[in-house]
Amino acid sequence: MLRLWACLLLLGSIQIQAVPFYGDSSSEEVAEFDDSSDSTHESSDNSSFMPHLTHPLPAHRNLFAPLPYAPFAPLAPLEPQDPMHAQASQRMASVWSGPAPLAPQLHSSSHLLPLFSSGYDTEFVPLEHQQQPQGRQETAATVPAQTPNGVEQKPFNVDTITTDVNSPNPAIFFQQSFPFFGNEFFNSFGGFGFGAAQEPWWKGPNVCTEKEEDETVATETEAEETVDTFGQERDGVTNVVRSPLFGQFQFSVNSCAEKPNKHVCTKIVNQNGKKKTLTLTRQCCYGYGRPRNADFTTPCEKIDIKDVEATASDMGAKQFLESARTAGELADMLGAGSGKKVTLFVPNDAAFMEYRGHHQQENNVEDAKAEASKPSIYKLHAVLGEVQLEDVPNEKLLQTELPDQKIRINSYQLPAALGLEPYRFAANCVPIEKHDKLSEQALVHTLGGVLKPLTKNLMDIIRERADMSIMRTVLEKTNLSAMLEDDKPVTIFVPTDAAFDKLEPHLRRALKEGRGCASNILKNHLLDLTFCSLATVPGAKTTAYNLLGEPLLLNRTHRAANQTGPTPIYINNLAKIIDADIMGTNGVLHVIDTILPTESALPMTSLMSQKNLTIFQRLLEASGYDDQFDDLDNVTIFAPTDKALQNTEWARMLKEQPELLNHNLDLLEFLNYHVVKPMIKTCDLSEKSLPTVAGSSVRLNLYSTHALFSDVMNRATVNCARLVHFDDESCGSVLHQVDRALTPPKNNMLKLLEANPNYSKFLELVRKANLTQLLSNDSRSLTLLVPKNDVFEELNESGEGSKPADPMALVKTHIVEDVVCCAGIIPTNWPFVRSIESISGQHLRITRDRRPKIENAGVTKCDVVATNGILHEINDIIVPRPQRQQQQRPQLIPPGAGYQPQGDFDVFF
Repeated sequence: MLRLWACLLLLGSIQIQAVPFYGDSSSEEVAEFDDSSDSTHESSDNSSFMPHLTHPLPAHRNLFAPLPYAPFAPLAPLEPQDPMHAQASQRMASVWSGPAPLAPQLHSSSHLLPLFSSGYDTEFVPLEHQQQPQGRQETAATVPAQTPNGVEQKPFNVDTITTDVNSPNPAIFFQQSFPFFGNEFFNSFGGFGFGAAQEPWWKGPNVCTEKEEDETVATETEAEETVDTFGQERDGVTNVVRSPLFGQFQFSVNSCAEKPNKHVCTKIVNQNGKKKTLTLTRQCCYGYGRPRNADFTTPCEKIDIKDVEATASDMGAKQFLESARTAGELADMLGAGSGKKVTLFVPNDAAFMEYRGHHQQENNVEDAKAEASKPSIYKLHAVLGEVQLEDVPNEKLLQTELPDQKIRINSYQLPAALGLEPYRFAANCVPIEKHDKLSEQALVHTLGGVLKPLTKNLMDIIRERADMSIMRTVLEKTNLSAMLEDDKPVTIFVPTDAAFDKLEPHLRRALKEGRGCASNILKNHLLDLTFCSLATVPGAKTTAYNLLGEPLLLNRTHRAANQTGPTPIYINNLAKIIDADIMGTNGVLHVIDTILPTESALPMTSLMSQKNLTIFQRLLEASGYDDQFDDLDNVTIFAPTDKALQNTEWARMLKEQPELLNHNLDLLEFLNYHVVKPMIKTCDLSEKSLPTVAGSSVRLNLYSTHALFSDVMNRATVNCARLVHFDDESCGSVLHQVDRALTPPKNNMLKLLEANPNYSKFLELVRKANLTQLLSNDSRSLTLLVPKNDVFEELNESGEGSKPADPMALVKTHIVEDVVCCAGIIPTNWPFVRSIESISGQHLRITRDRRPKIENAGVTKCDVVATNGILHEINDIIVPRPQRQQQQRPQLIPPGAGYQPQGDFDVFF
């Protein structure tokens, strides 16, 4: 222990030169990957330089397990390199400059590894099992969705294993950064590890190795160097240079993927504009295999290989091959004795017998076998080459022995919690039930159905269906038909004509005419992949993302006790798939009984109906201008709720005399006053006036309802009508709901006073104070607090109401240079009391009890809108507090020098 710590402390004085991490359990593997290596390797104990970097760690010792040292050999010093400016090939190994250290003599035998070369060829460095710790064997056996080593199977894409210094495993990081310490360094802290390292299956017997090498010209993107946000300089695809840590070192990162019977490692090297790809594949030799979900140490064992018909019979699929032999097609399917490898997709007996019966009933053919014996049926199920499904990428097209006919292979990952196989496979959306069974003549997969020749694309199928005429028209008008005629894979959920009849009239009209956002509604039914029904599992919800980027939730119901046939699938708990897996040459089609709406594509009137704004929507329809509203784009609509409209004159006319509303210009002005350009969401609202489609403007105000955080604006009003629901998007526009109908103001403040006889005494004071010009100025935004005449009369009767000595001071106390709506006045308690400032400089406290309250006066009538502000009717004359009392009260924020009031909501104790 002390010796190890001494080595760490002496790093500053001892300069170390390290070699690249080539080691495997067999030195032959190094030479196998690099033909240019002329070094010889000898090892009596079958160990290597750094076994803990390449050996998989067993389950019980994946963190602090002790591993034997491998000795250092003295090496000649290399020339110092600046890793941040070195060439690509010079950044492939770890380099410390300086004389070599003394090699610790911990083993009796040793061998010398080849020095790293800056040439093009470099040693392969497998780094698998470092990122993913091995799981316990007994645990892995109970989770079929995972491989025994705890790493999730992804057989269709190569998983890149990188030496990430942010790895959650500190032992792995330390071993990568300071390999000369070995794993014993951690074991010295407490001796957590025990047992010997276990060999993976691909290093055991009966494993065959294939090496592929490919050299291409690197693209500009692959060749250029980039620096990421963590300060790591990256070169090309796989080479990473880390920042210095106790010296300078580098990593060569490779990718490895493990499959049940195959272990593939790939290295990509970029140098001087050339990209070299080296692939090393280890797999069980012919005639050997491993059980599915076997432990990573389970070796390749000999398997029993039978004749193809016997193999198919064991898999429950003998009828198809017997029929093919009877028709004289089996020999051709198997390559006619040419020795070529063949893959057969064989329907199981139940599926093939159902196919026969179906054709006998449909075509009234006496000999159903003759119908089923067409050569196209058999050759459509045969593919040249040995196709193991775990090696086939999703959406792969396999050429069959039938000319111009291909099989599309799809794979779908299942959640591990279901306890099923980790992947489901489909051939032309026909479920592949058993797969990768080797026979003497072919590799056999069994199907849950019979493959049929595909000659039409998805758009051709839609054109031929009589029950899809509306969908065909809409697809052609929106130019989305071209996507369904392309070669790229597509899934479309097609509603029938009957489904269109269920739609609300405005949406149906918009779709049939292809106007507005009709294309968005169609994109809600499209996926840019092939989604077969077998991807759904009873009891599990499957999510697929459509062309709008919105999720579609598919749910397959559980099978009832007496139910036959497939269980139904529902989309978004709304549409039912009534005919699934209709294959075309470019994807799959599913027939649904209901159109899948999306709010972002609904016409505005349809969105109003969906949001229960029925009175406003019916006013639009009664006016005859509903189509005009649906055609609006980039607008904001403030729609009153039904509660806000139910007692209005327009609602009465809608109920009693709807014929008077047709093309009523006053109604049109009322409706247009609720529409503002452009589209503004709540996050973009600010205090300002906005012009409406009717011509006049509405005033937006923002308020805070937080007692403490008064600067956080979380309430918005338009002409003092509060936004109660907001940000419902509709085809390029947005809908906000307000709690009050908006009416264009006709008068300014002065005219409002003159028009109401109850305000005559206050108007008299305004005239005596010579403030009539202020209240008639339309460029101002004011709040006027008006006591009614009876307030003055009550004061006179009590003897307190003698004429004020200074009418101007009294009136100015009742005028605020801002718009303060009642919706912005909230209940507050000491010490967080809010105030507004009148134009006389007095701070007036505002709060709310049963009603809004301003100082000593309660608001009896709120938000009378004028062209230059709003008017509140109050039940008392406001008497501001004496100035000295305000100064004596402690403030939450001491004013200090240069203090300026913070608007309407200053905070006081």
